[in-house]
Amino acid sequence: MTKRTAIFLTIIVGLFLCASCEKGQIEHENRFERSYEAWLAFKTASGNTYRYEVSGGTWAGSSWLTSITVRQGRVVQRDFHYTVFNDVRMPEGGWATMPVEELLTQLGLSADDFVEREGQPFHQALQWTETESELGTHERTPASGIQTLDEVYHMARTEWLKKRADASVSFEAKNDGLISSAGFWPNGCMDDCFTGISIRSITAID
Repeated sequence: MTKRTAIFLTIIVGLFLCASCEKGQIEHENRFERSYEAWLAFKTASGNTYRYEVSGGTWAGSSWLTSITVRQGRVVQRDFHYTVFNDVRMPEGGWATMPVEELLTQLGLSADDFVEREGQPFHQALQWTETESELGTHERTPASGIQTLDEVYHMARTEWLKKRADASVSFEAKNDGLISSAGFWPNGCMDDCFTGISIRSITAID
């Protein structure tokens, strides 16, 4: 056996061992891999141009939606709005249709109290849009992060679905086989303990 052949075989064995070590390190691995294959097919069919909507909420009486728009593999827009804010539901026409005074009365706050608590005025905090040049400008927000679905699947594989002795791990693919939920809850934690993502819809766009 030549030295070059020995080195080549060593590299091949090393890669095989690394792959073996990685396999089986996440929960729901088979379902995740099937979903990942579905994602690759969707990515090709859509030209990597799509929109997905992430839901979130808290036991304290608020829920929200974040819409991420991706064109050719790059995030170009992030939209956010509370569907319910401190038990006050968003009007059908959006928060801008509700007089500030009416909401503040329901919340028992003054305008100054609201700004102090939320870091920005009423309408700016409850509903906003970031275009490509503005991405990330809203910092004090529960909005979903600025990431593509490639990055979401990577986070699911490397972080959210890792096997954990101290947590329950879940994965769902209810968006026509694409990821709809991935994450974990620490054992014994009851309120707002989920770490991961919940995706309500994924849609190819023009």
